[in-house]
Amino acid sequence: MNEKLKLQSEINLFAQLGRELASTSQADVAARIILDAANTLIGWDAAYLILYDPQKGGSPRPLLTIDTVDGKHAIQNGAAPEKPSENMLKAILHGGFLSLYDAYFEIDPALSFGNKNKRTLSQLFVPVISGSRTIGVLSVQSYAAQAYQNDHLELLKNLASHCAGALERIWAQETVSDLAERLKILHKAVSDINKNLDVEQVCHVVYETVNKVMACNDFVVDGYNANTNEIIPIFAIENPGKRVYTEKYYADHGLAGEVVHKKKPLLFSSIKEIDESKIQFEFYGDQFEPDPTESIIAVPMLLHGEIYGVISAQAYKKDAYTTDDLYLMEVLASHVVIALENARLFDSVQQAAYTDSLTSTLNRRRFYELAEAEFQKTIKLKLPFALIMLDIDDFKNFNDQYGHKVGDLVLIQVAEICKSALRSSDIFGRVGGEEFALVLPNTTERQAVEVATRLCKLISHLEILARFLKSLISLQRNRLLKLQLV
Repeated sequence: MNEKLKLQSEINLFAQLGRELASTSQADVAARIILDAANTLIGWDAAYLILYDPQKGGSPRPLLTIDTVDGKHAIQNGAAPEKPSENMLKAILHGGFLSLYDAYFEIDPALSFGNKNKRTLSQLFVPVISGSRTIGVLSVQSYAAQAYQNDHLELLKNLASHCAGALERIWAQETVSDLAERLKILHKAVSDINKNLDVEQVCHVVYETVNKVMACNDFVVDGYNANTNEIIPIFAIENPGKRVYTEKYYADHGLAGEVVHKKKPLLFSSIKEIDESKIQFEFYGDQFEPDPTESIIAVPMLLHGEIYGVISAQAYKKDAYTTDDLYLMEVLASHVVIALENARLFDSVQQAAYTDSLTSTLNRRRFYELAEAEFQKTIKLKLPFALIMLDIDDFKNFNDQYGHKVGDLVLIQVAEICKSALRSSDIFGRVGGEEFALVLPNTTERQAVEVATRLCKLISHLEILARFLKSLISLQRNRLLKLQLV
């Protein structure tokens, strides 16, 4: 074919290519049109078209990979690289290149596809560039030596240039569609978050949402106490979806400490970036050496300019997160912080309804509610049960001599002493002026007497009472509720 006819043939092919690409919005169909055109122009035994934007990062997305098997082109479905290959990066950096090999060579199986018995001896790599933005890499390969020359490289660059606009349009359409789907998931999550006042459930909804829309091996929601400069654990998930419980720590270090003080999000896409951050990380859960985390995304929870905490996700692969993921996480954080504050306010109201305002113990109503529930459980399980009534003797005379303010201080101190000496399962409350009550689940009579004796001894050390009262406190065994249930 003479040069004139060859040129006309190429013009016709590119015109046909443009019409066919304009008629489709499916990425895999567009990729097949492009690779067929490359085969007509140059010829190949294997070829691929992979979408990858180095500015956005993330994993490369193979649109189509084809190999020659038994003399026929066959689509390969096994190519799923987590990161761009060296050849992809080289093509992007240098604007394309030609490689020729003289003999068989080894290749990482993770970066190969198709017929494993053959190796490429000639190959072309070119970036697909739309405007100033790289959106992918196009490659053709031959199992024959010296199959390609520099004019083939220029021809493939021309083909990539002609298809770049159509590919960017299709990718943008898919991105919008994907974002719309993610926003749909986000909208449902926001609805669930806003109607929930349970902190654990709110955090679980956020975790499930993040896990659906982006990579998420580990997930953490931390609060922040500005008064003590401490990171307060709220919720944490460790791979594979295991709920774990962590300890608070000072915000002078750690990922959360970095975010709460800068009030800005963080995004790390590699171990190198994580190491270069110089953050002294606070580890939790099972410890692995080396730490498998390769990508981190973390956003502050801000409300009215104040920092309330941090939400973060970690992935065990490189380039796991994009700026779109950061945006979605920030949207979630803006709703989570409101939900957490609402939950705190609701809990405060509930606590106020259940708490004696002076001593911060259970009030009479709440004490008897919990005592009754515990008593019924005791009957059902046939466990021992003890109820102790505490009363400060001659308290009226004490108030008359020292004043009600001092009397209130005594009640507060007595309550604090009792609370500090009891188990978390014990039920303690103020049921009258100077009267307190204590329920001891799964406690025998002998054990209850020991508890009462210990409380008497502790309260006797109150100097203000010791000066006035010889008999500090009386303890009664309630005859209506038996101390021992068998």
